[in-house]
Amino acid sequence: MKSWNEFFKPEQTITIQGIAKYFQHVIQEQWEVILKEHREELNRKFYEIGEPVYGVYLGKVLIPVFHELSEAGFVTKPGFILPNSIEHWGPPEERERCMWCVVKDQTGTPLGTLVLRVFHSHVRFNVPHAPDVFSLEVTEREAILNAISNASIRLNQKYRGVWQEQRTDGWEYSVETGLGDYLNAGRGEVEVSYLDHALAAWGRNGWELVSVVPHGNRLVAFFKRPVQKNG
Repeated sequence: MKSWNEFFKPEQTITIQGIAKYFQHVIQEQWEVILKEHREELNRKFYEIGEPVYGVYLGKVLIPVFHELSEAGFVTKPGFILPNSIEHWGPPEERERCMWCVVKDQTGTPLGTLVLRVFHSHVRFNVPHAPDVFSLEVTEREAILNAISNASIRLNQKYRGVWQEQRTDGWEYSVETGLGDYLNAGRGEVEVSYLDHALAAWGRNGWELVSVVPHGNRLVAFFKRPVQKNG
């Protein structure tokens, strides 16, 4: 694993994007190593203190990085803390919490914001995926919350198309955003046969309708089907 001084060249201008990449470098190298080394301790603490155990785990991974940032002249206090976070996504076994930390230079001028995505279980101690760090140019709380709530920013285009890891779990998913177009027959009445036509195309290809929700002036339909086996 590269240290801070190995990752950045001596005369290199350090940006918030570069700092996020360094965090990501350390996480990729260390998250599983620390998980394996301390699993027994973390399992025990989960039953003693509950969800705060993930803070203990993250400290083991990230505190050395924060020390390097401080030595390089950057201010990150108070770091990734619970009040600067939201947790809106995922099932209990794979909850996602986003925590943020504004980074400032030696003069106190904000450089940008680091956002840490933490994946964790509420059922037992488990970190199902590597934590993920990305950067934002904005530094005000409301702007940070708006950015994190935007899926295209939060996911950073990582899961465009079908996420292969999800496919191997047995199901794949898709959406139809034009379902509501079939509900208006153009004569002021609902024409059921049009809707049958739309849904039949999905059914012929093995898709099961899971739910339908309104979004703006559209109806969004969610479908799933067993992963298709090649051959």
